[in-house]
Amino acid sequence: MAKTKEKLGGRGSAGPARLRKGEKATDRPGTVPMALRADMMRAPIPVPASATGKPLLESGVLAYRRRRKSGEPLILMISKRRSKKWGIPKGKVDPYLNFGEAAAKEAFEEAGLIGQVSPHSIGVFRMRKRSATNPQVQRLVEVWIYLLEVTETLTNWPEKGKRKIKWVSCEAAARHLREPLLVQLCHRLAKS
Repeated sequence: MAKTKEKLGGRGSAGPARLRKGEKATDRPGTVPMALRADMMRAPIPVPASATGKPLLESGVLAYRRRRKSGEPLILMISKRRSKKWGIPKGKVDPYLNFGEAAAKEAFEEAGLIGQVSPHSIGVFRMRKRSATNPQVQRLVEVWIYLLEVTETLTNWPEKGKRKIKWVSCEAAARHLREPLLVQLCHRLAKS
């Protein structure tokens, strides 16, 4: 798997964003308690054993903001293009971006979000994805998840009108999401 990361990573590594010299993962500002953020980045859920073939690499964000009065975290959900289900912003990794940058780009394109992305992945999962042109063909996809603290929501963005967006509690997000890793991350964020 390390060879795959090196080939597709663009600026060095396709994995987590790199920290500046002397910077620790817990030095970045944000509303998630630094201990929780560090814990999520230090102990991401491992990638399941590979099926056949190399997976298509994607990155996505678990985007959150906090309610002003209560401080309760809210998770962004976006509608999927080909179904009526809800998910998170994610997409293919561009060869000229690292995974964290690509995840932040997807959040901007799909939901108009700008914010602070975690410097390291907080988890990875694998799934099967149907081809848009041939629904009988499925491709193995490996998705690297990053935490995105939203600082700004734009009124216009590239995919506006193609998707619906909504902000929900961590518990509601956990009910909507099918991927066990995302459900677990929502529960952990709710406790912060």
